[in-house]
Amino acid sequence: MPRSPLQFSLMALLAMVCWLISTAFAIAAEPPIADDQIVLLGDLRYREGCKACTLDLAMQKDYQGPPRPALLVIHGGGWIEGDKSSFATMTNRNPANIRDFARLGLVVLGINYRLAREAPFPAGLDDCRAAVRWLRAHAAEYQVDPARIGAYGNSAGGHLALLLALMPPEPVGPGESFSEQSSQVQAAASDSGPLDLLGQHRDGQLRGVVELFMGGPPEKAGEGTYKRASPSSHVTGNGPPLLLIYGEVDGQVPVSSADRFVAALSQAGAKDVSYFRLATVDHCPHSLIGVPYLRPVVNEFFLRTLKAKQGP
Repeated sequence: MPRSPLQFSLMALLAMVCWLISTAFAIAAEPPIADDQIVLLGDLRYREGCKACTLDLAMQKDYQGPPRPALLVIHGGGWIEGDKSSFATMTNRNPANIRDFARLGLVVLGINYRLAREAPFPAGLDDCRAAVRWLRAHAAEYQVDPARIGAYGNSAGGHLALLLALMPPEPVGPGESFSEQSSQVQAAASDSGPLDLLGQHRDGQLRGVVELFMGGPPEKAGEGTYKRASPSSHVTGNGPPLLLIYGEVDGQVPVSSADRFVAALSQAGAKDVSYFRLATVDHCPHSLIGVPYLRPVVNEFFLRTLKAKQGP
């Protein structure tokens, strides 16, 4: 007998409650590492010849165990502003702080990358890829498992994190360091990252910002370039696990673009996509608004997809 929409809603609600309970127990089963056991290394250079390409690295000090998973944290700011320090300070400890991810047992990088006023797309993405390659090249030094690297970003950073996860690898330019290393990540979370740049430009959300990031409007930069820069153009059924967090009343990234993105991933056969669509919530529900129950959601996602996974 077919189920009614109400039955489906109640089943979904029950599943969510059970999931949140199991998440709480999973995280509580392994106590977080104490703050005084976390070391922060600041302003490490990950790409030669690029002034912006520095990172902060947080990890457990004096670690003696097996290689650990790692996480790249990419700040937002519309590709035109922002800094890695927003996720590294102690005084303003926002959700997604690299110290807090390190307390879960991850090696965490908060990175700066070239902003659009310095260099348009694909410069910022190229820098993010270089940071992943740098991490893999230094895996032994920081006791990192190169087969377990994830990416998290908010707003513009979420967009770049999704491209790291979904966009096929591209040839590395001549003279690039660590060109033998892969820039692919094994999991990604986007907190309100733009998904369809052509749609954003057409509908007027942040049109000027998108043009600055893309080096001009579609008729100048090319619709093909806009599509290449859009996570929605790289939908696949074989991608890594994704966590998507979007607010229903987001004035910068329309939630309808996230709805279409999730539907396309489902039709493509994607196996591991978690979508949090928050009613009456604006831009960046996790990192900027700080919806409390999203903190364990994000933590559990990376614990499940990175920390529990062993080997390639």
